[in-house]
Amino acid sequence: MHASFALSQRLLFPLILIVLFIAGCSDDKMEVGQTSSTPEKPLFAQEPSSPFRSITVAEAKEMIEKRPDIVILDIRTPQELREGAIEGSTLVPFWAIMQNKLTLPKKTPIMLVCAVGGRSFAAGQMLVKYGYKEVYNVSGGLVAWKESGLPVKY
Repeated sequence: MHASFALSQRLLFPLILIVLFIAGCSDDKMEVGQTSSTPEKPLFAQEPSSPFRSITVAEAKEMIEKRPDIVILDIRTPQELREGAIEGSTLVPFWAIMQNKLTLPKKTPIMLVCAVGGRSFAAGQMLVKYGYKEVYNVSGGLVAWKESGLPVKY
């Protein structure tokens, strides 16, 4: 009885992560013409009030242009790179972030992107728990980036 309970306890955390990974691959979508009900936030303050927040692709593009210190992490799979990538981004496995294997200084501003924003949202939450001070999730991911007509590298 105790051995099976201990085994189920050890499997629970990875199972939760897998469910988050699968279910979290979608991001809330807004219909064309629908406006956000959230108030406008200041664009990337040097000392953000919260260490983590989701940003639009327009905010991400502006941030990339104005913040040379930001590190763009693409957490999709190598196979997903066939769909293109944001110029200057670095491919980092999702699980490396989830297992706290990222070796950037904790004060490094980080922008996360995945396919549609779900995995990057989950990874961003984990980075904050690991002590990173400034983390951004690109809402809608690379799909929204491309739909906005922004450039990608292949």
